[in-house]
Amino acid sequence: MDALLTARSHAANSSATSLFARHVAPAALGICAALLLGGSGFGLGCLYVRMSAPAAALAGPVGGPEEAAPSASVSRARSPAAASRGTERAISHPVAGGWVSSRYGPRPDPFTGLPAVHRGIDFAGPDNSAILAVAPGIVTWSGRQRGYGNFIEIDHGGGWVTRYGHNAFNLVTPGDYVKPGQTIALMGATGRATGTHLHFEVLYRGSHQDPDRFVRRAT
Repeated sequence: MDALLTARSHAANSSATSLFARHVAPAALGICAALLLGGSGFGLGCLYVRMSAPAAALAGPVGGPEEAAPSASVSRARSPAAASRGTERAISHPVAGGWVSSRYGPRPDPFTGLPAVHRGIDFAGPDNSAILAVAPGIVTWSGRQRGYGNFIEIDHGGGWVTRYGHNAFNLVTPGDYVKPGQTIALMGATGRATGTHLHFEVLYRGSHQDPDRFVRRAT
């Protein structure tokens, strides 16, 4: 019992030391530097905080619902039918401009740092950038969704569905028919997001697919 208590004490001390080294010490450095050197000193302290931050916190705007990573290596999810037909189902680009800030597959959860699986692609861009329907279809959901924030789901028929999350504003309602390239929302950072971006998903018969296999490259 004494050994267990001693081990727990050491673990707590180690955690406190790590917390001090990562957060408290940099903040104290910034305050002291500001007092001695003025505003530029505080800037040095902030720079130190950024340099010592976890890599996940320094990534581009990302987010979206995360699934805990399985113990085995994660394969890119796709149904047998989708694997055989995937190359025949090219879809247009879901954003006007922007850039990919996080791809499909295993990654650290951007909020916890724990291993997770990202079931879509994140496209970052300026606030209120246009989000575009990638194929003709019927809007089946437009509203708030846990993790996704403002969220749109479109049924394209034949078992194919696309999803668009973290929107600033949705511009379509359930039942609307949309055309490829139609603006359906404006890019934002609602829900579980670290910055302005679109979280885009492709599903075939309920199974998540890697959108990179289907999205046409922006011209």
